[in-house]
Amino acid sequence: MGIVQNQSIKNTIITFLGFGIGAINALFFYTHFLGKLHYGIVTTVLSGANIMMPIMAFGAQSTLIRFFSSYKEQKERDEFLTFILFLPLALIIPVGLGFYVFYDQISHAWIQENPELKPFFWLIPVIGLFMAYFEVFYAWAKVHMKSVTGNFISEVLVRMIIMVLLVSVHFGWIAKDTFVYCAALAYFAQLVAMKLYAISIKMPVLRFVVPKNIREIVQYSSFIIVSGGIAVMLVDFDKVMIARYLPVSENALYSVAIFISTVIAVPSRAMTQIVAPITARLMTENKHDELNDLYKKVPSISRLPVD
Repeated sequence: MGIVQNQSIKNTIITFLGFGIGAINALFFYTHFLGKLHYGIVTTVLSGANIMMPIMAFGAQSTLIRFFSSYKEQKERDEFLTFILFLPLALIIPVGLGFYVFYDQISHAWIQENPELKPFFWLIPVIGLFMAYFEVFYAWAKVHMKSVTGNFISEVLVRMIIMVLLVSVHFGWIAKDTFVYCAALAYFAQLVAMKLYAISIKMPVLRFVVPKNIREIVQYSSFIIVSGGIAVMLVDFDKVMIARYLPVSENALYSVAIFISTVIAVPSRAMTQIVAPITARLMTENKHDELNDLYKKVPSISRLPVD
């Protein structure tokens, strides 16, 4: 339990730090510097991106954690990682094309009630793509038992960038519309930072070979799309629907309340980052006694997608 305790404590501290920065942004900077309209637009765009992320990732992040330890040879692991890196493209390409071709029809329902969303609606799949590959590279770090830096990038870095952007809006250095686009770039910066850290841990060696257990991998990934998608929708779908039926500015008020309520989940989120790869390894090695001990000591393990 040493590595779990060590990284869980660090992740908890980092996550609370991130929530502290997020609280300043959500409760003060967004409301005073950006205003209800643009705050609502940002919330709607990011919530839509969160919903698209599990689809675009094709469950690759959880699949990497689940199967990585089952490959014993480095060559097999390189082949598996290469496959995982390209697996999301199986959905990203058709979803992206569909979004492009049917953009007017898809966006009409939301833009009809909130025309202010029109210039920014296309950012939803783009940010979803950034989020999806961030999770893949984060999973690459996790399987090497390195979760702390990725957690810092996820919880702190993006919020710090957003804080700087909000201050820039306050001083008139950037316009409010520009802020929305810059917020998308913040998630691109998150992806780049995570990728650089992941390859610094272990540089991937591209080997284009289809894994022998591809059927099991695809089935598991498909299951993760469903389970992960539902979990995300429970958190973010309401924000998207608010923009469908009410003025998008109402999302600004709703987001403040939701942010306050999510603080209670911080310790569980922090612990899960390192427990997931350990659980997958113990299951692969059939170490049921150690898994049973871990299960009793870490209640959140019952919600990990590694079955």
